[in-house]
Amino acid sequence: MAERELELAEMLMDELAGVEIAELYDECAAGLEQLVVAKVSGGELEKLAEPVSAVDLMAALDASIRAAGDR
Repeated sequence: MAERELELAEMLMDELAGVEIAELYDECAAGLEQLVVAKVSGGELEKLAEPVSAVDLMAALDASIRAAGDR
């Protein structure tokens, strides 16, 4: 990892201190649960949404850290 990436990750972890992990929503887990329920009950899944284009994660991370620092 680049030094800048490590710095950003460390800043993010500092900003997230105190966040309740249980309160965060996990789309993958929810989708997997929906799949299991549909398979067990013999039902069908809802049609999937169209995928969105990729996001520049480093730019998003940098913006998030800067926004959190402004608070």
